[in-house]
Amino acid sequence: MARLGEETLHRIIAEGKMFVENYYRTFDANRAELVNLYREESVLNFEYRETIKGKEAIVAKLTSFQQCQLHISQIDCTPVALNRGAIVQALGFLWLDGKPEALSFIQSFLLEPTPEGSFYIQGNLWKTFDPRQEMRPII
Repeated sequence: MARLGEETLHRIIAEGKMFVENYYRTFDANRAELVNLYREESVLNFEYRETIKGKEAIVAKLTSFQQCQLHISQIDCTPVALNRGAIVQALGFLWLDGKPEALSFIQSFLLEPTPEGSFYIQGNLWKTFDPRQEMRPII
């Protein structure tokens, strides 16, 4: 397994966080432009009910929300030593279709490095839940 130096670890963490911050700025400004952050081999697991493959299909799903306002409260990132990629997790709240009640929101990204020195989204998990509902353990 590849070893990453301290400087490389910090660089990957910073770049992974910046990538996801840019993702959400793009999400808010023009979701159709998110197509540039995915590839044909990218996969989105949406609400653990739908598995969507390919950048066009993923962006079609993300642009299908009529009104969606996000508030990201935390972004965490860890490097993946094997390929110098990153796993990033964002937590926050979202409001759909102008409703006043917020849903809790978690989105995870598996970022793969590109030859140009950036990342693309290889894998993406999207999950919302109502914080007022009881969460039952599955294990």
